[in-house]
Amino acid sequence: MTNPYLALANQGKNSWWRYAIAIAIILFFYQVVGAIPMVALSIALDLDDNPETQLNLETLQFEGVNPLLPYLAINGLLIGLLIGLLIAVYGLHRRRLITLITPSDRINWQRIFQGFGFYFLLISLATLVGEVLLGRTIELTLDIPQFLIFLPIALIVTPLQTSAEELFFRGYLMQGLALKASNSWIPIVGSSVLFMLPHLLNPEAQSGLLIMALLYFFLGAFLAFITVKDQSLELALGVHAANNLFVVLVLNYANSALPSPSVFTASQLNPLASLVSLVGVAAIFCFLLFGRR
Repeated sequence: MTNPYLALANQGKNSWWRYAIAIAIILFFYQVVGAIPMVALSIALDLDDNPETQLNLETLQFEGVNPLLPYLAINGLLIGLLIGLLIAVYGLHRRRLITLITPSDRINWQRIFQGFGFYFLLISLATLVGEVLLGRTIELTLDIPQFLIFLPIALIVTPLQTSAEELFFRGYLMQGLALKASNSWIPIVGSSVLFMLPHLLNPEAQSGLLIMALLYFFLGAFLAFITVKDQSLELALGVHAANNLFVVLVLNYANSALPSPSVFTASQLNPLASLVSLVGVAAIFCFLLFGRR
C-alpha cells in the first residue's frame, strides 16, 4: 500500500491473533463497559413509579426524562469504544495513537478546524435550502436555560464520540484492511460497510431501512475518501464533529439516536432528502478542499 496514511499500520505488530484479540477487547468495552450508563438509567426508570418516565423498547428512546441524561448514557458506548481502542493500539499493536490520525509527528489542528468549518457551513446551507423546498414541519424547541447547560457538555462529549468512531472505523479498521489490500478502494469500501452496519440499529433506520443504509454507507465512504485523499484523518475528524454537533445543537429529529435540547426539532426524518443533501454537500466539500484533484 503506497498511501502514506494507510501504510501506517505497518508500524505496529500485525499478527492475525493480535487483531482477533484486539477486536474482542474493543467490542467488550464498546458494548459491555460502555453500556453501563444506559443500563443504570434504565434500572433507575424501572425503579421509578412515574409511568411517564420509561424506556420505549420499540423505539429504544428514553421518554419523559431530561434529554441530557439519555444523551450522556448513549455516548457512554462511544467512550467505551475509545477506551477499548486505546488498550488495543497501545497494548497489542504497540503503536502510538497518532498513527491512527496522521503520518506526521504532530496533529494539524488547523486541518481539523478547516474540515469542521467548511462542513458545518455547507450542511447549514443545505438544510436551509432543503427546508424551504420541502416545507417540512420544524418546531422551535429552544429552551434557553436547558440549552445553556447542554451546550458546553455537547461541545466536549460530541467531539469525543465522533473522534472515537473516526479512530476506529477510518483509522484502525481501514488501516487494518489496507494491510491485505492491493488498492485504496478496498479499505474505503470495507470500512464503510462496517460503519454502516451498527448504525442500522439507530431509530432513524425505521424511517426507511434501504435508503438509510445507503446514507450511512455513503457517509462512511465520504469520510474514508477524504481521509485517503488527504493522507490523514484530520479532515474527517472535523467533518464528523460538525455533522453531529449540527444535529444535537441546531436541528434534531423526533426519535433521534442522539436526543438533545436542540434549537429546532423536525417532526420526522426524510431519508431520501437527507441522502441527496449529503451527496451534494460531500461533492461541494471535496471540490472546495481538493479542486480538480
